[in-house]
Amino acid sequence: MKPFRGPTLACALALLAVLATHADATVVPLPVPSAGAQAQVFFSPDDGTDRAIAQALGQARQRVWIAGYYFTSSTIAKALEQAHARGLDVRVLLDRSQVSLRYSSATYFHNHGVPLWINARYPVMHHKFVVIDQDTVGFGSMNFTRAGAEQNAENFNLFRRWPQLTGTYATEFLRLQKESAKYRPGMVFDADGGAEEKP
Repeated sequence: MKPFRGPTLACALALLAVLATHADATVVPLPVPSAGAQAQVFFSPDDGTDRAIAQALGQARQRVWIAGYYFTSSTIAKALEQAHARGLDVRVLLDRSQVSLRYSSATYFHNHGVPLWINARYPVMHHKFVVIDQDTVGFGSMNFTRAGAEQNAENFNLFRRWPQLTGTYATEFLRLQKESAKYRPGMVFDADGGAEEKP
């Protein structure tokens, strides 16, 4: 883990200013960190990224919302289950590919009562981010998988005490959730990505 502070944090802010431009050319305000803000950068396969994410989930006090394309990490899945058991607002949103697997993280979350939505609106729902409480957000290239944490060359970044940036990702999560379907075993989708009712 490489913490960003001082001048390096200023570089991170400059990078976020570039990233704040959406594909539709809408510019959003630069997310300003709070006092004591910290950015932690993890590089797989050597930084224990899945354990760092699980630890951050374990520190949550209000909510944990996670959006992911592919999800096989038992370390992160157990941390989500434990957060749900503590009574936190836990929501998981996954790509439709997780539905077709015989036993997937979708099955795991369903069996443990963790609220789960499936997004089939796009060819691939490729997000990999987590919103924790009101001021912590994490995102990067890494899928929430064991291979992503232990084998691949990946990155994941945790921004603590960044309420504006967290709010931006929370808004995107809610948008994705609104267009998604609550998971149920064996669910199928129509051509527009809507969940079809079983006969």
